[in-house]
Amino acid sequence: MTVSKPAFHFADHVVVVTGASDGIGRAAVREFAAGGARVVMVGRNEAKTRAAAQRLMMETGSRSIVCEIADLSRQDAVRDLASRLRAAYPQIHVLANNAGAMFVDRQVTVDGFEQTFALNHLNYFTLTLLLLPSLYAAAAPGAPARIVNVSSRAHENARPDLDDLQLERRFGGWRAYANSKLFNIWFTRSLSRRLDHARVVTHAMHPGVVRTRFATNNGRVGRLLRGIMDLVSITPEAGADTLVWLAGAAEAAESSGLYWRKRRQQQPSRTAVRDDLAERLWQQSASMAGIDADHVAQQARGMHAAR
Repeated sequence: MTVSKPAFHFADHVVVVTGASDGIGRAAVREFAAGGARVVMVGRNEAKTRAAAQRLMMETGSRSIVCEIADLSRQDAVRDLASRLRAAYPQIHVLANNAGAMFVDRQVTVDGFEQTFALNHLNYFTLTLLLLPSLYAAAAPGAPARIVNVSSRAHENARPDLDDLQLERRFGGWRAYANSKLFNIWFTRSLSRRLDHARVVTHAMHPGVVRTRFATNNGRVGRLLRGIMDLVSITPEAGADTLVWLAGAAEAAESSGLYWRKRRQQQPSRTAVRDDLAERLWQQSASMAGIDADHVAQQARGMHAAR
């Protein structure tokens, strides 16, 4: 496969991409590596992730793609990953939170959380907070570190109940997924209010309906849904475009806490801008993750402001 000239240069940058072995994540890794970054591919399946890394190094000519394996639906795995990353990379310039899935049937993780909530939201929350020191440390004057949270236009269909985040009473696979994508936007907005934007910015984005293996983990129903989606889907490369743009474009460093589609700022749903609800989710997520989130954010910000 011939790789086109990269749109952005990421030389001397460390970029962490979750959900990186397939689809949008893999396409983003290709662009980051072609742009000169040292890329950390985070995947759940070791064989698949390492095979993808080898293929991408052949395609791009980069030898700076490394793998980290973690089941990000588990909080212990998220914490272990964050610890490894901070030890190996004192400076992280870009964190792309992309790992996610939809589950037709309700499943519960070892931590007792509904699977979609755990993977699509709580993973973003915990990993990002624990990597803030490395993100702040990577910032340079006029060049803040960047956090990109992959959300979805599906958030417009969310029906959140903050008294039943795990959907124990009224579960639906699509509802759980749509809620999680709303939570990605709420998290982005709440996190942004706690960041020093001269040093770290964060954005959420909708990649489009992308031709990936998304939903095929749900058996026959999932394959049927995937077939319908593929009728209107775009390539993973097109889906990754805004993610990479947010990580590299100068314009994306001039703001924070916004929602994007096709490199343009979009107005999310009316529910998505309910910052009172976003703050409730922040506090509940912190409790479930066992993190004093406000202290962690303040500590990371203060530690590097003193430099």
